[in-house]
Amino acid sequence: MLTQNEKKALADIVGPEWVCDEPVMMDTYAYYMNPEILNKDGSLWLPRPAAVVMPARTAEVSAVLRYCNGVDLMVKPLSTGFHCVAAASRDRVIVMDLKRMDKIIEIDVKNQIAVVEPYVKAIHLQTLLWKEGLNLHVISCGGNHSVLASATSAWGTGLDGPSMSYSGRNLLGVEWVLPTGDVLTLGSAGQGTGAGWFSADGPGPSLRGILRGYMGAFGGLGVFTKAAIKLYPWDGPREIKTEGCSPHYLLAEELPKNLGLFALSFRSAKALADAGYKLGEAEITYADFRLPAFMTALGSTDENLELKRVWETGIFQKVAQYHLIAAVIGCSQREYDWKLKALKEILKETGGVRLPLNEMPSPRFLEKLGPILKFIDDPLFLLRKFPFLQDLLHKLPASKTARQRPQSELFWVLLRHATNTQGNFRPSQAMFTSLGGFDTWDLGLKQAEVISKKKRKYIEQGLLLDDGGDLGCGGTFEHAHMGYLEGIGLYSSQDPRSVMAAGKVIDEAVDACVEEALGIPIAGFGKEMNARLGPHCGDYHRWLAKIKKALDPNLASDPFFYAEPEVEESS
Repeated sequence: MLTQNEKKALADIVGPEWVCDEPVMMDTYAYYMNPEILNKDGSLWLPRPAAVVMPARTAEVSAVLRYCNGVDLMVKPLSTGFHCVAAASRDRVIVMDLKRMDKIIEIDVKNQIAVVEPYVKAIHLQTLLWKEGLNLHVISCGGNHSVLASATSAWGTGLDGPSMSYSGRNLLGVEWVLPTGDVLTLGSAGQGTGAGWFSADGPGPSLRGILRGYMGAFGGLGVFTKAAIKLYPWDGPREIKTEGCSPHYLLAEELPKNLGLFALSFRSAKALADAGYKLGEAEITYADFRLPAFMTALGSTDENLELKRVWETGIFQKVAQYHLIAAVIGCSQREYDWKLKALKEILKETGGVRLPLNEMPSPRFLEKLGPILKFIDDPLFLLRKFPFLQDLLHKLPASKTARQRPQSELFWVLLRHATNTQGNFRPSQAMFTSLGGFDTWDLGLKQAEVISKKKRKYIEQGLLLDDGGDLGCGGTFEHAHMGYLEGIGLYSSQDPRSVMAAGKVIDEAVDACVEEALGIPIAGFGKEMNARLGPHCGDYHRWLAKIKKALDPNLASDPFFYAEPEVEESS
């Protein structure tokens, strides 16, 4: 809780109605995804913040940080929030909720740049951009994320990586309120040049590695109040019309002829890897996602009993074990036709199959089909052997209604990012993720194999949901120049043994990162992980501590998920 003097000082900065320390409200800022794994005691709650402030402009953000430099308070900035890294780490932390800073400052259509404040959501910006023939990279947690946060502060991978890279590579400049309260505008827009937001770098060394690096500082180095984002051409529909209701919003109109959505099945991890590289080298895929068998079954059902029944048929394990969904877009019909022809040729070379999307098979049909396919090792053998059969299947007549759902589901996932992470919670009500080193496509697929083995013993003990083990989700980036997969697991947050098993898998995955050279994992943040991983990676934990001390001498920014200099420097 704040003292009365502290509350008054903050109210003088942002206005009395924008400061709150009521316990019931503070509890809403103490509940996030996965707290029971982060907390050593398995608690479902993270620390209750001392207060929440909601500034409306950069000057107020700066003033709050300057005030905290003179007292024993810290600031934790929050945009849309989702993961526990958005929470306060201790009771003398003020959460700075930036939802009042929600303006799209500029969309420069000609130069393909958008300048946004922290609470601009990707889905809203994308809707406006599509009307201008432009698009932006959206991360895989869903289109409701903060564009600024993913570009400046936290992770940033998504399904459109083949054509639009990842968030950290799309940052063209920032307005950065340092922990001291000083305001720094980075790049071409800084120093009053009037040059605009076209580059995040000037002559000499760049600060981009310090402000975010690979994963970001998670609010540990001040607050970003504006960000310029690189945009890309969009040759898909300028507007979309929908019909239906939750959970099945359907496309009301046929997709344009220069856009195709595909579900591709491969016989092995090597074939999937080879296809990913070939598709990238030919610059065919606009977006892609390695959708594991269990997730494919999940997306084909509406409730958990259906999911259980279709999963037990064994069909998805045979057909979708090495499964890639992809969007292909041409800037003209001629280009699309060439890409489709090249896609078919690559599938011939790798033994891949374009699964028919004429109609989504019902769970009842799959249950009847299961016993028939039980003794068939590869149900797609004939389609692999005789690729022309794939074309025949795709040409089979189907009603508009039958085609709507599979096409719509792929459209929402690949291009609108509307049904991604949220769906993972349905089977067990809780999920964790691990590994996630950002390197090559081969390494990504290896991580899926590693985490599958780590999970197996806990699945056999009934502590994790039996998803087949392999929930390696991810895709290619920059036309397969890079690749990314993370290993997801499903557990029960109500069962302490299940929570413990999830934590052990994450812990074992971190060890595997070191022992098998798998790169820095998605969970590689905070002082404990820094100390474990840093000595094996250029002693980066010491550099983080030095940066933190230099930029935040009075510890005004919550350091927990970044680096705590007192602890780090003595190690």
